[in-house]
Amino acid sequence: MSTPSTQFDNNIEQWRKEQTYPWQKLKYRQTAENLAKHLPKGQLRILDAGGGNGFDSLPFALQGHQVDLVDYSAAMLDDARKRIMEAGVEALVRLHHAELHEIDQLFLSATFDLVLCHNVLQYVNDVPALLRRLLATLKPGGLVSLISLNRFSRVYMAAFLRQDLTEALQQIDARTAHAVVFDTPLTNYSAQELCTMVADCQCRVEQDYGLLCITGYWGDNERKHDLAIYAQLEQLELALSDKHPYKLLASYYQVIATKL
Repeated sequence: MSTPSTQFDNNIEQWRKEQTYPWQKLKYRQTAENLAKHLPKGQLRILDAGGGNGFDSLPFALQGHQVDLVDYSAAMLDDARKRIMEAGVEALVRLHHAELHEIDQLFLSATFDLVLCHNVLQYVNDVPALLRRLLATLKPGGLVSLISLNRFSRVYMAAFLRQDLTEALQQIDARTAHAVVFDTPLTNYSAQELCTMVADCQCRVEQDYGLLCITGYWGDNERKHDLAIYAQLEQLELALSDKHPYKLLASYYQVIATKL
């Protein structure tokens, strides 16, 4: 990882608050809906790489799947441990305090049925190298789910949500941005760029989805807390997630692929 773990340790409370916001809840909902279209039946062995405090993988444990969560932030793992105990799924989740570049040393090759790497790639210096390590732990025929910020969304976020046209101009063709919650630089890619990297790792891309195609740009954040408006946004987002060209400008994207 290029971002020091202290940036995540020091901002855990802000991240916990962020996860309660409607746009984050909607993103988690979309993520789960997209994955459900591809998952096989039966109990799965799941790796949550850079899983933080477990919001992406805890629902799988609640469904009876076995989860290994790896993260290098002690504060994130402490919060994950609390959530796991509250949910009563200690027997199904194992936590590993480690760097992601060590992940192929933590587990044997071809161990997992599903690998999650959500909202991590933007903080990594060498994405292709990390993908190779992650996919080494995935069984042939297993699935990988990757989520990252969409580089094409930055101009629209600045112009429409933050009403900052100067920033919007500066974001055209920009590769880097600043993560507000974790106060750290990050690098953005497009879904197509990530699909190419995944294909280069001997995987077949099943689908790329747009996450928050509208919500990141529409209205103001206060209105998004209105339950009726949230329901409308949810219906719209779920309908647009796999639709071209709307997904091209989503705030985030999700790539789901199968290891050959």
